[in-house]
Amino acid sequence: MDRSYIEWLRERVGRRKIFLVFGTVVLRDENGRILLQRRTDFDFWGLPGGVMELGEDIEACARRELLEETGLTAGPLQLVGLYTDPKYDVVYPNGDAVQQFTVCLTGQVSGGAMQPDGVETTEQGFFAPAAIAEMNLPLWYADMVRDTGAASWPVFSLPFTLPTTANQIEAVRPFIGQERLIAVGAMAVVQDDQGRLLTIRRQDVNQWALPAGYCDLGENVAYTAVRETFEETGLEVAIERLLGVYSGPVFNYTHANGDLVQDVGAVFLARQVGGQLKRQVSEVAALRWQTPAALLASPDLGRRPFITTILQHLDEGTFLC
Repeated sequence: MDRSYIEWLRERVGRRKIFLVFGTVVLRDENGRILLQRRTDFDFWGLPGGVMELGEDIEACARRELLEETGLTAGPLQLVGLYTDPKYDVVYPNGDAVQQFTVCLTGQVSGGAMQPDGVETTEQGFFAPAAIAEMNLPLWYADMVRDTGAASWPVFSLPFTLPTTANQIEAVRPFIGQERLIAVGAMAVVQDDQGRLLTIRRQDVNQWALPAGYCDLGENVAYTAVRETFEETGLEVAIERLLGVYSGPVFNYTHANGDLVQDVGAVFLARQVGGQLKRQVSEVAALRWQTPAALLASPDLGRRPFITTILQHLDEGTFLC
């Protein structure tokens, strides 16, 4: 694809609201100041970042956008949080409507020469957090800066949905056919008091997996995890923490009908608070509580390296993959 993903997609879907995946960086200097840039599209100050391309993972996206927009590079990046709530919806000056799926990372400047690109940014500089607090940043940028200074990461919004939602896949498939779409979703790791995990045997591939599904426009990613778990298993769950984010070409997938996707999503640790086990007949062949060891020992486990990564972070830490 010679054009960017967003150019290709907008040519087909027009200005209608869609999910877009963004990688954003809170870049700090040696004095703890944060890099801001003045954007050309909205003419306000914000953080460097941009839309993920097909074939990228989210960290590669964030690093590419940082370099392209500012001329700077960063050292190790840590996950600050996810910003997917409808309160962060954006309508660009040209009318393009977006629900963000923004992954915010933070790190310290490691090299490069500070140089605004002149296309997306006109000026930039490092500012003290106290000075930024007095600036009129858009809500999502202000929240990212605030959260970067919080004691614990990563952050996410509690489950929330608007009264009316729309299927993100059905909103665009009539315009792009079966071509590859970056589709966003969530997965729930539901653990009981014995340390067992709620697992499903998927109808389509006949493999063991964890409850998961795609986000609807109008709901945030934590709500997706709760909704999909209930729909697939009959259990009501509460989200405890964000385990990690998955992205990149390793998550390319071809559905049974031939539709191509690159999956991007969040993995949440959750616990049961209600409901009774009842499988979703159309998608789930069986339900089972399994220990992590039993799950990994199963010859019918799907996406084994990914599940292994998740299980390694059940007790502590977060991942990007």
